[in-house]
Amino acid sequence: MDFEQHYTAEQEAFREEVRAWLDAMIPPGLEAATPFDVQRQSEQQFLWGKEFRRKLGEKGWLAPTWPSSFGGGGLTVADKVVIEEELAKHNLPFCGDLGISLAAPALMAWGTDEQKQRFVPPMLKGEVITWQLFTEPEAGSDLASLRLPAVPDGDDYVLNGQKIFVGHTWYAEWLYVLAVTEPEGSRHNNISAFIVPSDLPGITIAPLPLIGGMGKKTVYFENVRVPKANLIGEANGRGKGWWVAQTTLELEHGADGRVLPREPLVDELIDYCKTTKRFGRAISAEPAVQDTLAEIHIRSHVGRLLGWRNHWMSAEGQRFKHEGSQFALWLRTFNPWLVERTQEILGPYAAIDDEQWGPLRGAIENHQRQGIITHPGGTPEIHRVIMARHLSLSRTPQAAGSGTGGH
Repeated sequence: MDFEQHYTAEQEAFREEVRAWLDAMIPPGLEAATPFDVQRQSEQQFLWGKEFRRKLGEKGWLAPTWPSSFGGGGLTVADKVVIEEELAKHNLPFCGDLGISLAAPALMAWGTDEQKQRFVPPMLKGEVITWQLFTEPEAGSDLASLRLPAVPDGDDYVLNGQKIFVGHTWYAEWLYVLAVTEPEGSRHNNISAFIVPSDLPGITIAPLPLIGGMGKKTVYFENVRVPKANLIGEANGRGKGWWVAQTTLELEHGADGRVLPREPLVDELIDYCKTTKRFGRAISAEPAVQDTLAEIHIRSHVGRLLGWRNHWMSAEGQRFKHEGSQFALWLRTFNPWLVERTQEILGPYAAIDDEQWGPLRGAIENHQRQGIITHPGGTPEIHRVIMARHLSLSRTPQAAGSGTGGH
């Protein structure tokens, strides 16, 4: 059975167009400061990347499958994959955000017509970066226990509290925030969702040092006045933030049909072991190493196939049940497993954080730290629960094919 994606002549011609455009836009020798390490990105690189996102947005390639009326490209899912594949070949300075894939769909599903026209096009055109603010010090996997209050006062809501594990190294223009607007309301019916400009008085954004790097932030709100017009859905959206968040979480859990390229570290690790000698011969010449590299290659390919399955379901308009969380669970278990296998192969060298002496210019060490992070978008335990609920519901006649959420 052939599990590979095949492209038409038109799609391959489009690929050549994308390649030519990227060759013209990307300066020779441009690379991220350290592979895979967002935290070490300079502000100059960030600004270059942000401008690059804007140019992608001008062509509609930042949001290829979105309608052109909202700033998207109006292209097919296959065209989107072509763009993503070609971008993945370049180690560009990180300049992304989750606003396009997460906040924009929530706005399209729950926002008013005025909010859709006001907020969505700047996201799709790369004019703004949007950070997602869900997690709090005492509310992460159990998102319904969040406490940040949003108290109505005249034409505004007043926010006081904090969010953690936010964004990346530099800054964003907009914040996609969940807050409690109904303190006496029942669980899941007391939360609302807002789009908050990050430069409002009373907002403080502070670094949140993590062993994995990633440049995360803590965001503090002190008497921050947010216009009621920024509540997603306005008056009709009050108390519906939990359901707005479900639109986001279903996508974040893997139901957006993403086709992730194979973990780039896999192919680079294999090549490194082929070309680097230990005790007078290539590392890959050791039978135990060969077995481990083969298993790494196979498991990496399994994840890619799961991604292609979800990509096909998304392109065909299929209803997702357990499939999104199945892919997310693979992603959250594969990387910690890969961390251990890499340590077995390279030993203490895997912990060297040095572009000259560290394997793959320090990329291995960076993966050792980031690969153990499994909580964003739900821990493995959360995804196992979601899958179990979907699968058990699908076995009952009343719920079969219902796609009932499991969050």
